[in-house]
Amino acid sequence: MPRNVRLIVTPVVMLLALALVGYAAYWGYGMLKTGPGPRAADLCVDTPIPDGELTPEYVTVRVFNGGSTGGLAKRTSNYLIAFGFNSIKVNNTEEEIQQTVVVGNDANDPEVQLVLGFFENAIAKGDGRTDHVVDVLVGNAYKAPDKPKVTSVKVKGPVCLPRIITPSATATATPSASPSQKASAKASSKASPSAKASKKPAKKK
Repeated sequence: MPRNVRLIVTPVVMLLALALVGYAAYWGYGMLKTGPGPRAADLCVDTPIPDGELTPEYVTVRVFNGGSTGGLAKRTSNYLIAFGFNSIKVNNTEEEIQQTVVVGNDANDPEVQLVLGFFENAIAKGDGRTDHVVDVLVGNAYKAPDKPKVTSVKVKGPVCLPRIITPSATATATPSASPSQKASAKASSKASPSAKASKKPAKKK
């Protein structure tokens, strides 16, 4: 290759290489700033609703105790389960609240409105979540109604909802422990008085 041609080609190749490096850096910064996007497990699934009536068995909820009364979230979870909701988590809120709040993708989503109908003086909020799980933050002013205001919500077409995972009906039997294992477990279960005294009961959910 003539020397004058090499003098022209070399800078062009260098410029192309610099442009490629610059684009890669820009793309990497964008991914770092925005993240890779929601995981497949975090996305809702278009779910056909028979007769256009969304009922509790299609809705997944999490219940959080935001009040000062122990066991409030657990009782609320049992209340919702009794009507057919899929309750997958019971926990506490970070801060104490007074009014019960129902949180979903959007305050007007049918699953949010359905859950809202099971509480008195509750408010609905949306945070854009992609999984469409509904959170119930139970406050000090919570009172379970004698009868829910609604037990179904009319919808048009499929509704984007979390995939319902049905637990397996089969269970693996656990072999019984041998006499030596039972004796060892009994001995290890005897804690010293100081160890027992150091244990503090966790806040009931």
